[in-house]
Amino acid sequence: MKPYSESDELIPPFGLGYLATAVRKNHDVKILDGIKEKLTLEKFENILEEENFDVIGIQIFTFQIIDTKKYINTIKKILPKAKIILGGPHPSCSPYNIFNFFTRINWAFKGEAEIGLAKLLDLIVENKTGSEYLSEIPGLIWKKNNQTMVNPPIFVETLDEFGMPSWDLLRPDTYPLAPHGGFFKNYPIAPIIITRGCPFSCTYCAGHLISGKKIRHRSIDKVIEEIKVLYYQYGIREIHIEDDNFTFYHDLVYEFCRKLKENHLNISWTCPNGIRLDSLTKELLMAMKGAGLYGISVGVESGSDKILKDMRKSLTKEKIREKIELIKNCGLEISGFFIIGYPTETKGDIMETINFAKSLGLKRAGFSLFKPFPGTEVTRQLVEKGELKEMSDEDWAHFILADAVYAPSGFTKNDMRKLRRKALLHFYLRPKIFFKFLGEIKSPKHLKIVLKRIYSWLFKAK
Repeated sequence: MKPYSESDELIPPFGLGYLATAVRKNHDVKILDGIKEKLTLEKFENILEEENFDVIGIQIFTFQIIDTKKYINTIKKILPKAKIILGGPHPSCSPYNIFNFFTRINWAFKGEAEIGLAKLLDLIVENKTGSEYLSEIPGLIWKKNNQTMVNPPIFVETLDEFGMPSWDLLRPDTYPLAPHGGFFKNYPIAPIIITRGCPFSCTYCAGHLISGKKIRHRSIDKVIEEIKVLYYQYGIREIHIEDDNFTFYHDLVYEFCRKLKENHLNISWTCPNGIRLDSLTKELLMAMKGAGLYGISVGVESGSDKILKDMRKSLTKEKIREKIELIKNCGLEISGFFIIGYPTETKGDIMETINFAKSLGLKRAGFSLFKPFPGTEVTRQLVEKGELKEMSDEDWAHFILADAVYAPSGFTKNDMRKLRRKALLHFYLRPKIFFKFLGEIKSPKHLKIVLKRIYSWLFKAK
């Protein structure tokens, strides 16, 4: 299950779909998207009372710690014998602390869990959960004599082994109009991935802890097969590629574009999760555009060369500007991601970022406040320097987009919130950008979602 949160975007949890595919050969599976179902604790109690689940897995992000504890307490009240397993980004990034926060769970997983979860469920059915068995399950986080054990995860070389997500359990055609990125060309929309892994060393990112350092990929024939299932069985008319590094292997991208065109699907696509600027060439961009790509998001992060260097972005302002001009010249829409409040930033650096964002000719820009996510290089440095205290449950709960959990030297957390709000207002309250923004709204329903997102961006900080 995916816990409820007040998210301003709503996409099918395809990660849970992959896990369902991995285990449903031997086990009955249901997927519960708490965001889509607006899953209150009362509603969750009713579901648990109606169905006697033996095992309940919960996908958890860092900001969901407090709410997840409430779900766990509800499970233990209604189904005291049910086994509870945690997975997702937070256990992957902070595996040795997971039982400190969640004393009532049975197990958790670090990294990709398709193989490990299938093995664990089989062992539960066979009543073989002793340490001699648990120690062999890849990625499992478990307890032995009150000591937390973390088994090495497995990152499968060929992603075709995982098949495709169980779309019949996810039903992407039933999702409301709240896609990743907020805007779209066609609808209904479904997210897919083609690659996993990230070899880069950005100090603030924990992606490699979840999916490994090596970039692995699916075969394009399998990707096209999945898109055809989405297109013909669920009426999907737009694909959102959610990879971190889709454009890393150019030959793979060219093959994808060629085969997508060969199948004559009337489908648009975009990359809302962001792709690396330094991976782009004119030839690659034109091939993607020719196959239906209409826009991409890119990680700029800062308008200060000093901060870019501190972040280990392997980019300079000059290179960023050059690549964005290239994207614009290819006739593609561009959205940029920026971070405000990185530990070494000054107010001058932050203003440089705001002005740089305005100068790039981006269609949209997202400004997030720096978060010291567990397991990242910069968080380790802050802890070692004594600049970051141990996080409490309340601290973790503030790891949402608009809120501040950290402020660089010379700032307060409230300063950070105000600077982020200033960045958003300075970027969007320019007539050309503002009216283009309004012009992309497709219906009253879409307008309602956009207004909700604007409110979240500007005022959801606690």
